[in-house]
Amino acid sequence: MQLVLAAIVDGTRGNALPSLKNTKVKMFALAMLAAVVISAPLRAQTGETTNSAWAQKENEAETKFVAGQFRDAETKWKEAIEIAQKDANKLNLAETLNQMTHLYLKQRRLDEARTSLQAALAIREKELGKNNPKTAETLGNLALVEHKSGHDADAERLYKEVIEIKRKDANSNSLAITLTNLANLYGEMRKIEEARKLYLEALELDKKTYGAEHKEVAQDLFNLGAVMYHHNYNKEAIEYLDQSLALYEKLNDTPGKIKSLHYLGLSHAEEKSHGKAIDAYRKALTLHSQLKGDRHPDTLVHQLNLARTLDSSGQEKEAEDLYKDAVGTATKYHTDSRVKLIECAIEYAHFLRRHGRKTEAENQLKEVLPVYESLSAHHRRELYELPRVYSDLLRELKKESEADALAKKHLDVFSPHHVSKVSPESKPSASKQDIPQRPKETKKSKAPSKK
Repeated sequence: MQLVLAAIVDGTRGNALPSLKNTKVKMFALAMLAAVVISAPLRAQTGETTNSAWAQKENEAETKFVAGQFRDAETKWKEAIEIAQKDANKLNLAETLNQMTHLYLKQRRLDEARTSLQAALAIREKELGKNNPKTAETLGNLALVEHKSGHDADAERLYKEVIEIKRKDANSNSLAITLTNLANLYGEMRKIEEARKLYLEALELDKKTYGAEHKEVAQDLFNLGAVMYHHNYNKEAIEYLDQSLALYEKLNDTPGKIKSLHYLGLSHAEEKSHGKAIDAYRKALTLHSQLKGDRHPDTLVHQLNLARTLDSSGQEKEAEDLYKDAVGTATKYHTDSRVKLIECAIEYAHFLRRHGRKTEAENQLKEVLPVYESLSAHHRRELYELPRVYSDLLRELKKESEADALAKKHLDVFSPHHVSKVSPESKPSASKQDIPQRPKETKKSKAPSKK
């Protein structure tokens, strides 16, 4: 099973709300990776003292948020809200309600984000009208919240409303953003042709806005390649990814090169073009090691994918060395998050099992089972593969009672409500993190996870 990075590297358009003024902001998603710049907030034209006090609190909140001081940021935003509520002009209040959703989204407080945006939307519709770009901005952010909440029908409806408003505006970049967001949603809904059509329209708009050799154009090409891969159109994926890689190389954009190479490796591996996959994985691994270091979690993803493809091409010794190194690195350096250790151990156990070394595979899984059992329920469900593979392996070793006990102990993982439709080592369907993302609404501030 090839691994897809939930967030490969920084620097692509991401799953983000309006960004914070003149600042690079990392917003996960799924994620999936934003570097965004927001327009200056609307300023009230009356009550200069109140306006100045509000602007100071708003700026302080944004600074705290960017610094990762989320509790302090929330305090400052609430103080800004208190000041703005005293002003007859409620546009400042709408701006803060809109901006504060950064925090809610970061902390998965989706209900609070929805309430905040609905209040901002009501103000902007009243003060600015339904067709104003600022109103469309908030409406688009509300679509994002519904998207993240899994309310696909509501998200689709809202995205379409935003697109209708933006088609009347001359800002083609703003329209391209929302087209991409709706394409992301369609990709998750497996409406591949609808997604492709919108991605292509966004691509043409960005070419018109920025020219053919711009980072946003490279991102559009990458989006097309990633979504094609996730829906098993590997040859088409390779065509788009080759183009995105060429453009990122021309722009000397290392994060862009890494993610393009990563997906090229995935696509070539699916096509059984192991030599090309190995070449792409080696380059991605080298670049990511230089960018983030050998111990970074995503570096291990590149390493595991390279190991798997080397093994598929008959290079067993190098593959095993990479697996062992990955497990060792995760054991030694990722003590705060044991998830990466479980992922590495599962991959190495698959390798051992493929080569008939079932007792060694059993020992590998047995060693990390206590770590798995110490994880949160959420992470245990995400890593359901460990007890499932372990149970299957025990049955192959004729240890039926142990297999039954393991399955019974982790019955919640195997229940129909939680079990993934994907069996071990098969190709998973798309998930929100895997779909390539573009900044959500307002101003410019992925991929599904395969395991």
